[in-house]
Amino acid sequence: MRSLRESEEPVSRSAPGRLLGVVLAMALVVPGAIAYIHFPPMTLPKMCKTSTHIRVLGVKKYDKEKGVVLFDVVETLKGDKSQVTSFKHALRTDAAGVKPILDWLGREKRAVMFSIEGGDIACGYVFIDEYCYSVDYNRKGEYWLMIRADPQMSACYHGSAEELQKVTKDILAGRDVKVPVKPPAAPPSKDEQKKRYDEVNDILTKNRK
Repeated sequence: MRSLRESEEPVSRSAPGRLLGVVLAMALVVPGAIAYIHFPPMTLPKMCKTSTHIRVLGVKKYDKEKGVVLFDVVETLKGDKSQVTSFKHALRTDAAGVKPILDWLGREKRAVMFSIEGGDIACGYVFIDEYCYSVDYNRKGEYWLMIRADPQMSACYHGSAEELQKVTKDILAGRDVKVPVKPPAAPPSKDEQKKRYDEVNDILTKNRK
């Protein structure tokens, strides 16, 4: 796999740009994108309503050492049109909480990806079996960079990706469904919220440089 272009190290190491410019660009191009990625919806129906695109992804190739995953779109559940055509994901192998994602990787494994996409902005959440991570699209490199592991999204959905595919279809069809969730033992403290906010801002700034 190392000879493949998709396995090359995709993460930019350039210095961060101005955060204000990034935030303004997000606000102008994709209304609600900041709240979507900073303050994730805590119910699956709200996630389905807010997301412009929902896709079922299948693992095609992967390199655990480099954290590169090539996904195919198995099914589009919402949002047919998009300027995004690449579903290469760059996992930050040194990030906190990344191990469950790397352990999950395998050929033909399924994931469900919820995203907001418009103009030059695209960001979202990838639900794998009983786990979730957030991503931001790097348009120059044509890959999705992992922002962070987001296990707290189990308050939105907790279960297999296969079951999530079915539940999401039911929600989009307007059916009443019981969504399996696993709320956190305690709500995050203000310090934890600020740490998450700062971490997301830092990665978005670097990725959009």
